[in-house]
Amino acid sequence: MMGFARYAMKSRFNAGVLAAGLAVLPMLYALSAALVGLVALRHGSTAGTRVLLAALAGALVSWQLTGVILPLLVLPMTAILALVLRRSQDWSVMLLSATVLGLCLATVGQQLMPDRFTAIVGQIQAMMTPDPQQMGWQVLEAIKPYATFLVMSAEVFEALLCVLLARYWQAGLYNPGGLRAELHRLRISGRPLWLLTGAIIVSWWLQPAALLLLLLPLVFAGVALVHALVARLKLGGQWLVAFYLATFLVNQFMLPLLVLVAVADGAVDIRARLPQQPDQDDK
Repeated sequence: MMGFARYAMKSRFNAGVLAAGLAVLPMLYALSAALVGLVALRHGSTAGTRVLLAALAGALVSWQLTGVILPLLVLPMTAILALVLRRSQDWSVMLLSATVLGLCLATVGQQLMPDRFTAIVGQIQAMMTPDPQQMGWQVLEAIKPYATFLVMSAEVFEALLCVLLARYWQAGLYNPGGLRAELHRLRISGRPLWLLTGAIIVSWWLQPAALLLLLLPLVFAGVALVHALVARLKLGGQWLVAFYLATFLVNQFMLPLLVLVAVADGAVDIRARLPQQPDQDDK
């Protein structure tokens, strides 16, 4: 993967051609978005916009061939969030910007084209066994009224993962170890934390479908805290493997726990209260 990023960054032409080609392929458009993010992070808005336009051209071809519109959402969101991260150099600012962007797009989509987002859920239903008694089918049917917010939550999450991959590539090529240090410092604290918490409480009563968008920054902050604690306490990589397995297997428990831990860390700075474990060579 790093060799792919290195080749793409040799010239803007390479980046544009690869971004356009990958965007045509429905299963690989996330790599195209990450490549757009990498160019935006490294070279700024002008170069990033040029590669984004090339990627959007490929996404339009994909849309005509497959009817899948999701790349046309993820590509520009990734570019915007990458530029926010480049300008702010602060992951918490970028995560909060992602939530605001997602809420704005979901609200506009709910007003202007709710049927388009409902159709996306219908496409997922069509890929399943067409049995109205099947639980998965019934769940999808129940969420159709909230499809705009749910689809946008998924797309914002995907865009954040694309930015993370882009930043990983950038750190590997130009700043080894930089991403690790950034994520270990990631906290949402002070006024942003309390505004976000207040928005979550209000959304719980007024628009529960927006909760996923509002919780995304705290989930990312919680995951970053786990990585920071494992590194600070010298626990070893097996703890991270166990953490991700638990998150995958019992996400109904782990995700709320990550949110609560992120809120607690924003309030009291958990990592700063733990002693730094010495390296084995220092013992």
